[in-house]
Amino acid sequence: MSRLALVVDVVLLAVVLSLFSPRATGLPLHEWIGLGLFGIILVHLLLSWAWIATSTRRIFAPGHRRTRINLALNWLLFVLVLVEVVSGVMISRVALPAFGVATVEDGTWRALHNQTLNWTLLVLGVHIAMNWQALIRGVQRYFWSGARASE
Repeated sequence: MSRLALVVDVVLLAVVLSLFSPRATGLPLHEWIGLGLFGIILVHLLLSWAWIATSTRRIFAPGHRRTRINLALNWLLFVLVLVEVVSGVMISRVALPAFGVATVEDGTWRALHNQTLNWTLLVLGVHIAMNWQALIRGVQRYFWSGARASE
């Protein structure tokens, strides 16, 4: 994991965690952060592209059960976040109306947004747990190589 990828992942996690409670940030900030999430996810996917390509090639290879599970989990997380963002855009009360874009006040979209949040939180937790060792190694390399560079 490169330093940039680690920084992007930490920022992505912080942004996602801040979005889990609109009451903590206030609705306007929640919506603007939610729209900004798209760009952070795009950078995350671009930095992870080598892993995505390699994992996709290995999906049918024997002995790569963990890779298949991890890839399926990542796809599920991607779809959940996409549903979360689209439903959030549909029910926007601040960000999109600021651009003159009409949104809907619909209980179905709001329920979809809220229910998807629960599944996203669950899958995100499993995603982090499944990749915990790689995350720890990346953090250790980041700090260890930074300490050696300053000597």
